Amino acid sequence: MFVCDKFARVHLKPRLESIKPEDRAVLALLIRAAAFLNPIYLRQVSHYNPQFKQEIEDTHSKKLIESFAIMGGPWDRFDDNKPFYGNITKPLGAGFYPADLTREDFNAWLDAHPEDREAFMSFTTLIRRRDGALTAIPYSTAYALELEKAAKLLREAAGLAVEPSLRHYLKTLADALSTNEYEESDAAWIGLNSDIEFVLGPYETYEDQLFGYKATFEAFIGYRNAEETKRLEHIASLVDEMQAALPISDEMKMTRKAQQSSPFVVMDLLSAAGEAKVGVTTLAFVLPNDPRVIEKKGTKKVMMKNVQEAKFNAILLPIAERFLTQHAFEKTTFDAFFRHTILHETGHSLGPKAVKDSSETIIHHLADLYAPIEECKADTTSYFLSQWLHERGELSTDELEETYATMVAGFYRSLRFGISQAHARANAVQLNFFMECGAVTISPDGLFDYDASKLAKAVPELVNRIMTLEYEGNRDNAAAFLDKYGTLQESLMSRLAALDDIPYDIVCKFEAEEPGFFDNLS
Repeated sequence: MFVCDKFARVHLKPRLESIKPEDRAVLALLIRAAAFLNPIYLRQVSHYNPQFKQEIEDTHSKKLIESFAIMGGPWDRFDDNKPFYGNITKPLGAGFYPADLTREDFNAWLDAHPEDREAFMSFTTLIRRRDGALTAIPYSTAYALELEKAAKLLREAAGLAVEPSLRHYLKTLADALSTNEYEESDAAWIGLNSDIEFVLGPYETYEDQLFGYKATFEAFIGYRNAEETKRLEHIASLVDEMQAALPISDEMKMTRKAQQSSPFVVMDLLSAAGEAKVGVTTLAFVLPNDPRVIEKKGTKKVMMKNVQEAKFNAILLPIAERFLTQHAFEKTTFDAFFRHTILHETGHSLGPKAVKDSSETIIHHLADLYAPIEECKADTTSYFLSQWLHERGELSTDELEETYATMVAGFYRSLRFGISQAHARANAVQLNFFMECGAVTISPDGLFDYDASKLAKAVPELVNRIMTLEYEGNRDNAAAFLDKYGTLQESLMSRLAALDDIPYDIVCKFEAEEPGFFDNLS
């Protein structure tokens, strides 16, 4: 089986009638600008990716070429990054560091050169060796060729944009690509008040498994669903109350300051680039990740409803039918799936936001372990918030049980991504913990179910455990916790093999990326 055979192809067609005439030329330019991130991202994944890409194209194997495009390299992200082409092991530091650099080498250099700490630990620098010495190179320098071309198109789009906040964002973003400073453009993005929902920049650090410091470039281009966005204003208004309700100490709660805003946006995705276009297709995202911007402006949570509908129908529902008891399967719903995504993204903005007695961030303390811990925090917080909304009378008992049933099916959807993937490891933690508590059960015929009364107790306990790990910032404790819960027993791994005929994930084919697409809408 080729890697590409694990995916369902989904054609995402824009709702043409919803796209205003004045937005069409702007969208076309933004899609072209974002495309310049694709070759950058390939080099961020590996120094050798351009060479691998050419070699694979020379084979003329359509399936091998498609597999490389889906995975962003010759490594299977669903099989612990094992190579499906060649035999080179993927470095933990991806393309961000010299391939032979170890954590010990990096830390020893900083101990000897403390003046380099800020640049070396920056999310937007590469680490290279020059004349035997380590040096930090800003992304704006390393990727200048592509970023300058993208910036030119962004400025052209700004000149055509009608909505003032969109013009401002595109201009500040174009500047950021050359200065390597994204604070102003991130703040402008949060204030975006446009039907066009567009974001571009270096954000997620999943690819850097050496330290979790370096961010990859990605872009999302979408069009807002005004009706659905309006419906979520109530959830956004509750975030401070949600923080107060968390099952953690007041000391931990106080590390998160009340934020000015944390708006939701629901959109249909029209195009994606960089990290957003490879591996597991993203359902939603919360940005920015810069603590300085978050403190001043908060975050924005973007739900991609057309992607979520496609993934629920093609992946989650077939898994639920195969793996769950009839009782649980009947309670697996898209509404619960969508609601979980909303509350998961809310969960990222909650909990402790600093490490006890430290000036360094949680991510710098937990390094490569931060991503699975943070994803586990967001998931478990989502289930806790469902319980909290139920207690407030805003979620019915049936809706809460739908949350639990859909949760169990979701574990197996994510576990198939491979334990090296942050979301999958986070789901392994939850499954093992809840099974240990008897909150997730296996029937005599091998089907999975949930115990609502035990989940009511287990969910807050796991939220507390995970948030405490972040607040303590002790990497050894986090590693021990993940070693205990973030693995899969052989019996569970063999059960996953029973799902091989169900796609692992979806590959989105975006009609809006076709040349001249928006010209045909006039």
